[in-house]
Amino acid sequence: MIRRHVLVPIAIVSFTAVATGCGGTSASAGPPGATGTVPGGSAQEAEIPSGGASSAPASATVAPEESAAQDPATGRATAGAGSAARRCTADGLTMRLGRADAGAGQIYYRLTFANKSTTACTLRGFPGVSLIRRDGSAIGVPAEREGAMRDRMVIGPGKKAEVTLHTLNQGITDSGCWSRPDYLRVYPPGSKDALTLRASQLHICGNRFTTTAVDR
Repeated sequence: MIRRHVLVPIAIVSFTAVATGCGGTSASAGPPGATGTVPGGSAQEAEIPSGGASSAPASATVAPEESAAQDPATGRATAGAGSAARRCTADGLTMRLGRADAGAGQIYYRLTFANKSTTACTLRGFPGVSLIRRDGSAIGVPAEREGAMRDRMVIGPGKKAEVTLHTLNQGITDSGCWSRPDYLRVYPPGSKDALTLRASQLHICGNRFTTTAVDR
């Protein structure tokens, strides 16, 4: 009888411990960032936001740029030793479109980017260039890429880089010419924001409208 009175409390304690261990897992026990269980969905779906896997802000996904050093001969910054340079953004640049340079039926315009910020920044690749009417509608199609990719350029404060826009002289082909634009809309390489520039002098003919990569 003494043995029975001793074993009953032990059995009750053991049953209580087992019951506690079989309860549902709390939200705090899940992986960091879990949002809990969504009715009708699996636990995995509940742990991922509705937009899918989360992504870092755009600025965090840009690869570290090369360092900035100034070329004493040109005054322009080049890749080399110095402080790290970020990618140039539209709000840190200004633009200027040069006059037409004609030769052998070809027309070239120099489009210059100037770094108006107080720190060096980098440009590499082809800009997105479109002709725009005053109402914001596009004329023709965006400029196609012409030529090879260039090395990354590190542009110091107040320094410049440029691309060349290429078209044909009127009458070279039977394709005619596009309407003259009111503005030029330009997305610097790697940028989701555009610069807008008055460009009524730009005349695209022969369905030829290209841009080179950024260069000196």
